Amino acid sequence: MPKILKDEIIYRTVVKEICKSGYAGATTKQMAEAADVSEMTLYRKYGGKFQLVKQAMLYIIENSDLNSAIHYTGDVYTDLIRILHAYQESAISNEQVLITLFAELPRYPELKELLDIPTKVHIRIANLLAKYQSEGVLKHEHPYHSVAALIGPFIYSHMMKNSITDNMIPPIEIQSHVKLFLEVRLIITD
Repeated sequence: MPKILKDEIIYRTVVKEICKSGYAGATTKQMAEAADVSEMTLYRKYGGKFQLVKQAMLYIIENSDLNSAIHYTGDVYTDLIRILHAYQESAISNEQVLITLFAELPRYPELKELLDIPTKVHIRIANLLAKYQSEGVLKHEHPYHSVAALIGPFIYSHMMKNSITDNMIPPIEIQSHVKLFLEVRLIITD
């Protein structure tokens, strides 16, 4: 009887192997062994390494809390709080694979296609902010700049926390961050 492959297990194993060995160093053989399947099975079901990594990235992002957190309610404060909580939980937990892929991009230009996957999440956040801008709730600025101001400090803080051992970067308090973000962007109507 053939073994039933659970996609989630395969995808999470692929991501772990990429984080451990890098894109170039992680082989389909290693991925198959770590997932307890044959390398031929991986090829038959998922295609080559690039296609397998792409499917793993798509799965992880599409099934993250962040993907479902990005939606408009008409309450900009609540929407941004929800997005940042999900961003902390989902995007940051998968940051190592993104950093690994970014680092290998100069040698493997095809990886740009994989990095387009998380970029779509940022585009959705930008579109949400643009909607609030078009309604006159937020001041106009390029929505991608708004996204950078909103999530950039979380990315920086997390990267620094992982590279500095003396814990000099305190965690960002989400409510305070959103209040500061909105303080310079909200259009106040009397």
